[in-house]
Amino acid sequence: MSEIERESMEVDILYIGAGPGNLSSAYHLVKQIEAHNEAASAGGGEQIEMPVILVIEKAAEVGDHQLSGAVINPKAIQELMPDFVEQGFPTEHVCDDSQFRVFWRGGNIKSPVCPPPFYKNGYHVASLSNVVKWLGAKCEEVGIEIYPGFAAAEVLTEGDKVLGVRTGDMGIAADGSQKPTFQPGMDILAKVTVFGEGVRGSCAKQLLDRFDMHGDNPQTFETGIKEIWRVKPEKHQPGRVVHGSLLPEMLGQLNGMWLYDMKDNLVSFGFVTGLSSEDPNNDPHLMAQKFKTTAFMRDLLDGAELVKYGAKCIPTGALYAQPKLYTNGAMLLGDSASMLNIMKLAGVHMAMKSGMLVAETIVDALLADDFSAVTLGGYAERFRDSWAYEEHLESRNFTGSMDVSPLFGMGLNVPLMMITGGRGLIDPLKTHPSHSAMKKIWELPRSKQQPEPFEFDNVLTFSKEHLVGFSGTAHEADQPHHLKVADKEVCANECARDYGNPCENFCPAAVYEMVDNKETGRKELFIHHENCVHCKTCDIADPYQIITWTTPEGGEGPDYSQM
Repeated sequence: MSEIERESMEVDILYIGAGPGNLSSAYHLVKQIEAHNEAASAGGGEQIEMPVILVIEKAAEVGDHQLSGAVINPKAIQELMPDFVEQGFPTEHVCDDSQFRVFWRGGNIKSPVCPPPFYKNGYHVASLSNVVKWLGAKCEEVGIEIYPGFAAAEVLTEGDKVLGVRTGDMGIAADGSQKPTFQPGMDILAKVTVFGEGVRGSCAKQLLDRFDMHGDNPQTFETGIKEIWRVKPEKHQPGRVVHGSLLPEMLGQLNGMWLYDMKDNLVSFGFVTGLSSEDPNNDPHLMAQKFKTTAFMRDLLDGAELVKYGAKCIPTGALYAQPKLYTNGAMLLGDSASMLNIMKLAGVHMAMKSGMLVAETIVDALLADDFSAVTLGGYAERFRDSWAYEEHLESRNFTGSMDVSPLFGMGLNVPLMMITGGRGLIDPLKTHPSHSAMKKIWELPRSKQQPEPFEFDNVLTFSKEHLVGFSGTAHEADQPHHLKVADKEVCANECARDYGNPCENFCPAAVYEMVDNKETGRKELFIHHENCVHCKTCDIADPYQIITWTTPEGGEGPDYSQM
């Protein structure tokens, strides 16, 4: 087969992903150049020609793939845009009632004093999708190009330098043939490429492996399930933000919940489940459904209407798992750079701040006309001098504490971390890749070898198949699976024997199913790729690490508008 002819385009600065970090970075870059040029004009200094800045986004529209518990620390947005309120930042409420509760099936206890990590008074409650749409509009106002529907599929390199990315081909049939609608992906070349794809970004993975940029600790992750409900007006409490954990599950496995009230009687409920679990039956979706059977949630959702559902992984490794932030021609920010503060379960402000630091470094690179690691390394120096680093430092051993045991972490080491500036008893605490914790079925107690039975009532609790319909996800059926399984024989044989095919459990969208093959007399893997909500759980939790999440055709995936 002849080589596909591809178009190419050149820009100065290329951002991969239209999330809060990249959009804040692009906007800040323009404002920094304008400020520099104004000062240079007054003082006779060197001007910077405004670069061509392009943001590409795999979603059909900016904001469609943004899912987060968006209770936002305003610290970063205040720095980015001091008059953000006057400019129309889409705040729905400001928190004035921070709560922390410990839950069990029949009740809960509200802490008389909200622990510092969960004190959110003054934080802005918003839909992250709306925040990103607003930021995108602000970027376009200052001349930044944003191309939604363009999925970056491959990092382009030459020697030790990043050149840009290649977007995915479109119009490929499931059998690999080209449809009449076939469009080859484009090569987009840039002086600097900024990767802000969110958690477990497919291009960021390539970058880290290609240039050995991994952190001291391996990355670890949790899967967050998020649901939006419309509750009765008398149940709605604007300004309320609740965090908590579920007992007795918390004693054996990290979990946590959040809840906050949005406008129009909407309530955002979320539940995070650690993926560093020994249990091959670990099921983040099921954990969230079980939590809704607590007395607190039953009362809140009595007579309520489910509006939206989604799932997304979050990086929990923190500072010691943070990758190298730069290489020749490229930088990482936000969740792609492990910027999330897991102790506070907050990452939007960290993404924005990292984006601003990237922008300030690019100004240096433009002035020096040097886009190598020598100049881009100033990003790491800026980060170490920032409040974002101080925040990361304070939470650096949180996940390591939980790896020892949740009881050790929450009962002893995390309180000590708050007193000792993040150190705790031991510094640093090592972590392990999330998938490596999983035990084989026969290594579990007999009572744990089978999934716990649970019957969905279809009023409060729902199956994965039902909930996917509330995610707005859509994929063309006739295309190659974007979920690449290196060897399905492993699924049918070793994985079935050793782990009972945990992909059927950990995927929150019913993508993976072991189905009977009458010809072979065994179960074989079938992939419902059209269900995928782009959470990345499979890429992370698969014990054999043979599942690779790649980008589907540009524009496909969930629709998390208003979430």
